[in-house]
This record gives sequence, structure tokens and C-alpha cells, in this order.
Amino acid sequence: MIEEHRLRTLIHYEAPRRPDRPEEVTPREHHHVGGARYPAPRQLDAGEVSHLLNMLLEAYDGRRPVAQIRALVAPEVYAGLSGPQRARPRHRTQTIHTCTPAPEVVEACARVEADGRSFALAARFTRTPTGWRCERFALLKPQQPAKPIRRAA
Repeated sequence: MIEEHRLRTLIHYEAPRRPDRPEEVTPREHHHVGGARYPAPRQLDAGEVSHLLNMLLEAYDGRRPVAQIRALVAPEVYAGLSGPQRARPRHRTQTIHTCTPAPEVVEACARVEADGRSFALAARFTRTPTGWRCERFALLKPQQPAKPIRRAA
């Protein structure tokens, strides 16, 4: 059975009109960039910081293409992550602590585990007109134990 569909024109339909004056918005709610209006990114919570750190660790480990996080990181961080790729163990965040030293800045530190060892992770995120961007990313690995000095007897 074939059903027949008919299109109806919407001649008598009136689209909702925008008010003549834009609503008043505070600078904290919106930023103007190049004449366009963007909603201000809200403050990062611990869950979002955790998600961003895991994405950065995936790029560091080689499990995520670095190009996917290009918009989320500063050029210096991108250059550090997009260097020569070598096989790395999977890093997993265990505990994350955040602080807000300034209204536009969130700093995070985390304990990260890989291959049964613990490492420290430090990151700094700054608010931009279009979102949050990682300005600093450092995975601090413990120093190799010094070789004992052999003394002649």
C-alpha cells in the first residue's frame, strides 16, 4: 500500500520575532570575540578536570591522536605531546586535587599510576573566550636511583 503525503505551505504561519533590543548581559555571562557573542565558559568542576586530564594522558600514552586535543591545549603543550611517539604504559589518574588561584585559572595535581608505579601530574587551565585551555602539563616521574659508587678496597 502506498501512502500519499502532501506538503502544506506555511503561508499563515508567523515566525516568532526577536526583540528589537538584545537582552542586557553582563560581561561575565558573555564575551565578544570578533563581533560574535559567545557564552562564557563556566567554572571547571573536579569531574571535568578529571576528564580533561585523562584525555591529555591518552594523548601522552599514544592511545589518542594528539590532533584531537589541539584546541584544548596551548601550542607549547601541543608541541610537547606531538613529539616522537614511543610505546608508553597506560597512565590512570587515581586522585585529583584542584584549586582556583585566580577567577580565570584552575590548577590541578593528580596521582597517576602506570605499571604499578605512582607519578605526580601537574596541570594549569586558563579560561579563554571559547573555553578552557591547558597551559601547562607535566608528568613528574621519579628519578632513577643513583648507581652505587664502587670504591677500590
